[in-house]
Amino acid sequence: MNVESALHEFFSVQAPIGPGDRVVVAFSGGPDSLALAQGLRQLALDGLGQPTLCHIDHGLDPDSTRRATEAREIACQVGLPFELVVREVDPDHRARDGTEAAARHARYQALEQVRRTLGAKWIATAHHLDDQIETSLIRLLFGSGFNGLFGMASKRDRIIRPFLQLTRSELDEFLGRIGVQPVRDPTNFDLTFPRNRVRHLLLPALEASNPSIRQDIQRLAQVCHDLHMSIEKRVRSRIDVKTVGSTHTIPRSQLDDLPEPLRPTALAILHRAAGIRYPPRKSAVGDFLRQMSAGNRIGCDCGESWRWEDQGAHLALRQIRPPTSSFAYTLEVPGECELPELSLRFRIRQGPVAAWMFRHSRNRAALDLPVNAGDSVLLRNRRPGDRLTPLGCAYSKRLKDVLIDRRVPRHERSRLPLLFVDRHLAWVPGVTIDDSFRLTTGSEAWIAELEAM
Repeated sequence: MNVESALHEFFSVQAPIGPGDRVVVAFSGGPDSLALAQGLRQLALDGLGQPTLCHIDHGLDPDSTRRATEAREIACQVGLPFELVVREVDPDHRARDGTEAAARHARYQALEQVRRTLGAKWIATAHHLDDQIETSLIRLLFGSGFNGLFGMASKRDRIIRPFLQLTRSELDEFLGRIGVQPVRDPTNFDLTFPRNRVRHLLLPALEASNPSIRQDIQRLAQVCHDLHMSIEKRVRSRIDVKTVGSTHTIPRSQLDDLPEPLRPTALAILHRAAGIRYPPRKSAVGDFLRQMSAGNRIGCDCGESWRWEDQGAHLALRQIRPPTSSFAYTLEVPGECELPELSLRFRIRQGPVAAWMFRHSRNRAALDLPVNAGDSVLLRNRRPGDRLTPLGCAYSKRLKDVLIDRRVPRHERSRLPLLFVDRHLAWVPGVTIDDSFRLTTGSEAWIAELEAM
C-alpha cells in the first residue's frame, strides 16, 4: 500500500472528512511528518480536508529554534498554512515521568488548543508501523500489561494516525518523489532517550538473531489488542459509569464484584469516560488495589491532576487543581475586589438583617464586624498557624483542623479566600464564620459575598 491509497482509505473509512473539514497536522518538519503533510496536501487538492501544519517548540535543546524556522520554510514549500507554538515542558511532570513523556503531554495539549482555535475536526500525527513496533517493545521493557502492548490506536478521540499500516521505508520512498528536504533532528540519535536506544541499538540486535522480530512483535500486539477489546467489552457490560459535572463515578459494589485482575480495566474505562488520553499509572493502580483489598476508604492520586476518592456508595474520579499561589488583597469597606487566582470577585457591604443570614450559605455570609466605612479588611488564602473559633464552638481551633473536620478536600484548602478583620479570621467561605462575629442584635449586618468573574 502506498501513501496516497493509505490516506484515501483511512479518511474514507476511519476518519471521514469533507472539503471544509480542517485537520491539524503535528509537524516536526522531519521525514515522517513531511510525508503526512504532502499526502494531506494532495488529498486537499482532491477536495478532502484543509490541513494546517503545527510545529511545537519545547525549547529542550539549543537547536530547537532553528528547527522551528526550517519547519516554517518547509511548510511554505509544501504550500500549507503553518502554526508555531512555543510550549515549555512542565518541570514537575518532567521530573516525575521523564522528558519524553512530559514533552509528549505538553505537545498534545498544545495541539488540542490549536485544534479548538481553528475549529478543526482532527489532529493527525505521522506515527507509522515502525513507531508502533518500537512502542510495543518499549512498553514490554517497562512492564506494561497486555492492554499497553498493542501500542497506539489509529484513532482515539480527536487524534488520528493514518500511517500505522505503512513502514518507514514506504514513507521514505514517497518522500524521494516530492523533492523537499526534511528537517534533521539530532535528538533522534540521542541515546539518553529510551525510544532511540530501542530504535538504534535493541531492535537491530534482536533482528540479528531473529530477522522476523518486527513481524513477531506486530503479531503479539494484535493478539493483545484483540484480547484487550474482548475483556473491555465484558467489563463495560458489568459497570455503570456516570458523569455529573466534572466527576465520574462507578458504584463500589460493581467494582467489588469484579475479579481483582479486571479492576484496572474498569479504572481505565472510567478514565476514558473523563477524556483522559492514557490509563492510570501502574503505581497508582497498585495503591488503589491495596486500599481496596484492605477495606480502607479510597483516596489516592492517579496522575495528570486526577484523583480517585470514595463518594458514598461510589468510586469517584475527580480532577484536582494544583495548589493556588499565595495571594493577599486589602480593601476599604464597603467595597469590592477581584481575585484573579480564583476567578472570583469579593464584595463587602452593609445591609438589613434578613432570614437567610441565619442559614448556611456557601458564597455569602452576614457578620457583626467591628468596622466602619473607610476601614480596611484583608482577603488572603491560608497560612500556617491560622486559627478561629468556629460558629457555636467555645474555643479556638487551628484552621487546618477545622478544614479536615469539615472534609474540605486538600486541593481546595489553599483556594479558600479568607476574610480577616483586624488580623482576626472572620469568615471561611462555605465552611464557617468566627463565633465572635456572629449576628446577635441590631438591624444591619456586614454582608460578605463571592461571585464568579
